[in-house]
Amino acid sequence: MKFIPSGKSVSRRRILTKWPAAVLTASLGVALVVLGAAPSYAVGTYSTTTAVNVRSGPGTGAAIIGTEPSGAAFTLQCQWQGSTSIGGNATWDEATFTNGLTGAIPDDHTTTPSFNSYAPVTGACGVSLATGSLGGVNMQQACDTQYGGGLQAIATNASSAYSWICSGPGVSHGINVTAECQTQYGYGAVAAVSNPASAWSWYCHWNITPQMQNAATWAESQLGSTVSSHYGHVWAGSCEQFAEQAEGFRFSYGSAVLDYQAEKAAGRIHTDTNPPAGALVFYGPTNGPGHVAVSIGNGQEIGTYGETSAYPYPVMQYPVTGYLSNNYLGWAIPFGS
Repeated sequence: MKFIPSGKSVSRRRILTKWPAAVLTASLGVALVVLGAAPSYAVGTYSTTTAVNVRSGPGTGAAIIGTEPSGAAFTLQCQWQGSTSIGGNATWDEATFTNGLTGAIPDDHTTTPSFNSYAPVTGACGVSLATGSLGGVNMQQACDTQYGGGLQAIATNASSAYSWICSGPGVSHGINVTAECQTQYGYGAVAAVSNPASAWSWYCHWNITPQMQNAATWAESQLGSTVSSHYGHVWAGSCEQFAEQAEGFRFSYGSAVLDYQAEKAAGRIHTDTNPPAGALVFYGPTNGPGHVAVSIGNGQEIGTYGETSAYPYPVMQYPVTGYLSNNYLGWAIPFGS
């Protein structure tokens, strides 16, 4: 049983729950470990639970730039995962104290709810992310998931993004970064690095395939149309045919709900409301034909808008959260991507 230090809440055990392993092959020639890269957030005020040294970077090897007493309030800016373990907790916080001092402190000596994980709405420190980033990856969770626990995630070289390992007595392993991105964010998430010279620069993003990009482009070209340019029939009531033509395949499902059910059975449905460009966006009810549209990103989608050919609504652009009754079911990366 893992020891929970007195400075941290026992409820943090729930954060350490292991996720099912994703079965993927790393696309790079070396095994990598992600230190999640996400925007720096000012996410709230916490305090220290003991006197702490404030350092220039994460880990006890970094220079001390100041000290703060127990009970010192600070704003949590971002976090690092996998640095020096203090009390079994390898998370370090970038903290801005009320006296203006900013630096790295061990998360274990604070009131944050994190433990070898990110605090709510907090990402990793030190990088500017590419547009479309999902955020970071919990490295310690990656070690636990892929090797069954008992190993420590550490960076052997802070100046190399490729230097992370899962380490234990006589054991050293790398991590399949894309598998861990998919474990945390779901099907279609892949890993990328913004700066190979920084161990802190890995992040996850959706893999927008050429098929998906072409689908979004084609859907935009159909704006205002009431009749299929390819098949010559009225689009109204034909949302599934519209979506399937956009994605480059032909009439695999008789309705949007059948398409949704196939995606759900394959574990590919996401329920957030910010699908990437080219994703299929589904609406219920599930006891009818349902509705599907093609995402163009930024919370917008394109599709048919209406259910009768007697008054053929044109192909329209509308918000993901704004379709008619908005019985939102979720979105999926289309089969074939």
